[in-house]
Amino acid sequence: MSPNIRSKKTPALFAAFVLLSTFGGSLAFAQTIMLQELRCIPNEKNAVVRATAPSEIPGDSARIYFRWKGHADFFWETMDPAGGGHYWATPPKPEKRNDSVETYATLVDGSGREIARSEMRSIPVTSDCRVDLTPKEAGFAQNLTIGETAPGQQGKDVMGFLCDGIVTRINSQGIRRADETCRACVVAWWQRKELLIPAVVGTVGVVIDQIPEPSPHRP
Repeated sequence: MSPNIRSKKTPALFAAFVLLSTFGGSLAFAQTIMLQELRCIPNEKNAVVRATAPSEIPGDSARIYFRWKGHADFFWETMDPAGGGHYWATPPKPEKRNDSVETYATLVDGSGREIARSEMRSIPVTSDCRVDLTPKEAGFAQNLTIGETAPGQQGKDVMGFLCDGIVTRINSQGIRRADETCRACVVAWWQRKELLIPAVVGTVGVVIDQIPEPSPHRP
């Protein structure tokens, strides 16, 4: 091959290599996430949602977004990685009025930027739905960190879901805090319980005015 022919082909080959590296590399590492089908969610109980990201990259994480279908803004949770691109999470327990949960999964990078999103699914909430949680899943369900997507969600309950298990919230600016709404409900319930104790004792009418002598058979 003559030097002239080689010099003409070199720029073209270099340009092709750049295009292949740019676009071909992007296609090779295009990230996706798929939400696994879930037949139902039990009323006032937890379910496990699962997602798969076949081409995950180290540093990425998955989130599950959920809401009472047709009601206001979504909430989210970080999903627990199970290895091999598999993730799972347990959203809060739907309350009695909630008959359908709308949900989708996302992949986010280290800065929280969304890089992939699954299809949307609507999952019916039924009283006869049966879900048996593993000990790890049950522990996750009792220590939920719920993310918010709108400023108006701060200071309010998770619409359509019970407080049970919700301990931490992250507002729409990414600031983490203890859940003030559900914690206030628990404190109020405990205070009411304390007030009820004297009333119960008074109703029974049992009064101990002497301490019995110790039994000679025991110290």
